Amino acid sequence: MQNFRNLKVWQKAHDLALLVYRLTADFPREETFGLRHSLRKTAVDIPALIAEGAAKSSDHEFAASIRSALGLSTRLEYYGLMALDLELTSQTDHDNLNREIVEVRKMLTGFNRKLA
Repeated sequence: MQNFRNLKVWQKAHDLALLVYRLTADFPREETFGLRHSLRKTAVDIPALIAEGAAKSSDHEFAASIRSALGLSTRLEYYGLMALDLELTSQTDHDNLNREIVEVRKMLTGFNRKLA
């Protein structure tokens, strides 16, 4: 068991979640329980899974949490694309978000290999 706050992958995923909250702050009211909610929930679930995995008793269990977080990062990428296509975000915001998602995904992939 380790302190999740010390993990660089968790720190980066947490920053990603904060970015998603900032980018969705101005979404239209009708998206409160739609795409805005989906983006935020998915973004928060990524660092939450890393934190949960850090509390597991084995690297195998931790790796399973990391793989789930990896899947969610792909879901988040899709939601970001949907927000762009619906013109809820600008191309610049989408590019920034996508860059951060790719970075988190790379870190998750590397961390998963380390645990395996």
